[in-house]
Amino acid sequence: MKKKLSGIEISELFMVKAGTDLNRTFIGKIYREKTKEGKQIIHGYVKVNDGNIYSSAETQEELGKNLDEICLMKLNEGLHSQCGSTTIVSGIDFYLN
Repeated sequence: MKKKLSGIEISELFMVKAGTDLNRTFIGKIYREKTKEGKQIIHGYVKVNDGNIYSSAETQEELGKNLDEICLMKLNEGLHSQCGSTTIVSGIDFYLN
């Protein structure tokens, strides 16, 4: 039986890195959950400069690789540096960038 402690939140933290430069490392949070079938899904969230990066994966290693690569795309390639635009499809706004 799990005991709940009021006012305390325990978070699992991890590090995201963009290449080998230690000045380009960021700390994020991991959230774990299980599907109805018992399959583990791991979600990761990290703030990189002025933006946020999210990813999900089945393993912690896969999640780390995804977040490292997205971080590199954001810092080196300018991912999401432009506003992009929206279009309406069947009455729903879709963001394009």
